[in-house]
Amino acid sequence: MWMQKPGRINENIHFLGTHQLCFYLVRGNDSMIVGGGMSHATPFLDEQLDKLELDVSTVKYLVLTHSHFDHCGALPYFRSRFPGLRVVGSAAAAEVLSKQKVLDYNARMNDAMSQQQGAWDRCLHLCDCADGLMVDDIIRDGEAIDLGRGIRAEFYEMPGHSRCCLATYIPALRALFPTDTTPHPVRDWRELSYPSAQFDFDAYLASLSRLNTFDVDILGLDHYGVLLGDQAPEFLQLALQRSVAFRSLVLERYRDSENLDAVAEQVTTEALPMIGLPFITRDLLFVITRAMIKNIVASE
Repeated sequence: MWMQKPGRINENIHFLGTHQLCFYLVRGNDSMIVGGGMSHATPFLDEQLDKLELDVSTVKYLVLTHSHFDHCGALPYFRSRFPGLRVVGSAAAAEVLSKQKVLDYNARMNDAMSQQQGAWDRCLHLCDCADGLMVDDIIRDGEAIDLGRGIRAEFYEMPGHSRCCLATYIPALRALFPTDTTPHPVRDWRELSYPSAQFDFDAYLASLSRLNTFDVDILGLDHYGVLLGDQAPEFLQLALQRSVAFRSLVLERYRDSENLDAVAEQVTTEALPMIGLPFITRDLLFVITRAMIKNIVASE
């Protein structure tokens, strides 16, 4: 089953946010939010969290899946809603988000989108609280946080899409949150977008291979919902196959033209309608795509 609308997954996990910007509330005795999203999703989060009637003191952690602007914009909102909250992330994410120019860029991108989406009057303005995007506590590969009631969250570094991607796995629930270390589904759960591996394509493939080793019934993506049951492991297999095939496609096109920009333009044209995220413009996608293709060609 491909769960596309936010709602209850099971007694321990709620899918929050929107179809495009996904967050997950994982509950034991303590609670953890997985995903940092964007600020214009916060009016939806407000409504959803109000219905859950949480004890704010039990919501103790937020997992920053990586440092890109569309994965940290809701952090100031969560900090204000849950005053004891600690943001955990990889050492690489903490390093990136310690740089003021990165914080300012992420804040500008979120504020621009909240205006574009008509949410400016209903969410925090990140230009006024950019420091709220930083990591509080570094978590390393293989470390875990015990939420109580048998719910233990394990963390694994999955570089490739960015150097700071962090996956979360809940063994007791067979739930995996891989962040953007997979392509995402398009019109059907078996129809996958091109991969997005602008940091390091070889590392991306290695991370995808590692994700395929987990025992998974729940696969919570950062964009476009949740795969449940047998579809979860099958999706991970398809993601790896799609990414390996994409690499071959890029190399074939580059051998034919030996023109990096031409290949990047072609791939951007094909990829843009697959993505469908309003904050990923054609110009931004071209920059991302060119970096990925350059990395693939250089590693060959």
